[in-house]
Amino acid sequence: MYPENDSCIICGRKTNVLKTSRKTCYSFSLGKFTLIAGYTFCKKHKYIPVDSNNILKYHSELATEIVAKNYQITFDLLVKVGELRYQDYRQLEEIKTFLKCSAARINLPLSTIGVISKRYLEFCKRLHGKYEDDIKEDIQANGGYALHFDGSTEQKCGKVSFVLKDSISGHVLISEMIKSENHKAVKALLEIVRDKYGIPLVILSDLRSWFVSVCQEVFGKKVLHILCHYHFLRTFNRFFCKEHKLIQTHLTHTIKLRAGIQEQLNFLKIEKAVTSADNLNSNSFEEIKTYWMNSGDALVTYQYVLSWILKFKQDSSAKGVPFDLPYLDFYHRFMRGKKMIDIIFSDKKRTTSGTRLKFYYNGFLRVVENINTDKTKGKKFRANIRQLEYLQKWFIKLRGSLFMEAAQESRDALAPLSKRYRLTQEEANAIPKNIQQYLEELKKELALCKNIKKKELLIKFQKQTKKYQKNLAVPILTVMIDGKAEMFIPYRTNNFLETSFRSDKTIIRRQTGRSKLPREFGSVGALLPYYKSMKNHRTFQHFFDDAKKLAKEFANLIENDFSIPENIYGLTKEQYLAGDNLDSLVAKRVKSNGVMEQ
Repeated sequence: MYPENDSCIICGRKTNVLKTSRKTCYSFSLGKFTLIAGYTFCKKHKYIPVDSNNILKYHSELATEIVAKNYQITFDLLVKVGELRYQDYRQLEEIKTFLKCSAARINLPLSTIGVISKRYLEFCKRLHGKYEDDIKEDIQANGGYALHFDGSTEQKCGKVSFVLKDSISGHVLISEMIKSENHKAVKALLEIVRDKYGIPLVILSDLRSWFVSVCQEVFGKKVLHILCHYHFLRTFNRFFCKEHKLIQTHLTHTIKLRAGIQEQLNFLKIEKAVTSADNLNSNSFEEIKTYWMNSGDALVTYQYVLSWILKFKQDSSAKGVPFDLPYLDFYHRFMRGKKMIDIIFSDKKRTTSGTRLKFYYNGFLRVVENINTDKTKGKKFRANIRQLEYLQKWFIKLRGSLFMEAAQESRDALAPLSKRYRLTQEEANAIPKNIQQYLEELKKELALCKNIKKKELLIKFQKQTKKYQKNLAVPILTVMIDGKAEMFIPYRTNNFLETSFRSDKTIIRRQTGRSKLPREFGSVGALLPYYKSMKNHRTFQHFFDDAKKLAKEFANLIENDFSIPENIYGLTKEQYLAGDNLDSLVAKRVKSNGVMEQ
């Protein structure tokens, strides 16, 4: 392939061949092929400027649309590998096999495929930068942007993927890999966002002590800064951990209650004493109870009660302490299940008596006896139970004041955390009043409480709530959209970013088949947010839905890398790329100077 234009841009004379290069290329549509690229130059205007070694040479634009200079992988193959890796979540070995068995019959090393995959994400980041003006238009159309920022890392990675994102438009504003979330690094990124996109409507972050102050330095003190409600609640975990750990140790190690129940359940299965009941959901205690009332089958009911007790972690939200207190729930399940088991084995009207049933019931009673073996430890254990229940009660009240209560379909205190990240106008207005009311209730409880330990923990609850009280209020903002004033209530948690980070790591784990990702996350952790935010966004989706369009866009990014030498009669890069008006521009320059300058 030779340059499409065979004339000099300065004098219009026909150019001569400077050199040709030959390289082997790999394309998904063409397979393996050899590209011979020719470069031409003008004998009279070879060096620009005259005293430099910079040759003004011309190349084929069509060749650069197929494959970038100094690369062998074509743009269509780059896009195909990227789609297989980040859209289909294929592992490197799977991509290698796919390419080898395709019509292209390309056999590439795994390391090369890995490099191509990362290069795909790097092009996505560059594409994001190219359409920065479109992103600004989206932000202006929404009346501004709500800035969320947070970082994520992997153990032993040594780097932090720090993302700043607009929750209104869904655009990633900037995503960079930094060494740590220190004041200097975060401030630098915030300043870039300010210079590009202006002052945000509102800022939302987690509870790092200096996040509020650094935002005030960059954006001023007038911008509202919300501290993530979920992160605020999570700071209470240190008040729960000690008691919860003691309960866990007592139940699983001291009296070995969990192992004892599992042993009884295993014995039932080994002996094949029961057959599973049809359509019986062992996750629902009420359904098990209904089955017993209808059938009177003691052993089947006994088996499912034991299974239900051991599934105590299934109602957890996976958010950890204090949102989840699984071993407190285990104890509650055991006590509830014990009452049910006592009833089914003692109900002579509904259960046929016999040594077989007594044998299994006695096995369960031996498990129960372990609870009362050590009176001293048992007394301390029950005190920890009461303490944890008391703390849980006040924590649930705090969640309620922030409208972060349990899932709407269930009022179970340990049910998954509410996913309602946005509030209604009434709820947003109510939060400051709710927090103040909660603090007043704490004050009254402190005045009446006589237990020293409970009193100490209530004081800690009080201090922690007062410390962040000011930044927990969710503002109701008025934004101008198409000349009309509209109400806007921002998110009140940073789960907008937390969910994205978890998704990024899930993608990498699927691709690698490994749970620990220090090297992989350090390589692409800051690039994935660009790709994920773009592929389904209306501004970029039409590119990602059409592989040919995306390959062309990537090629255009390389074309824009072309650097025009200085002092070519004042021609700008835009004028050079336009091409049509070059003759008239040169003619004007000649006319004004009288002669053609070297």
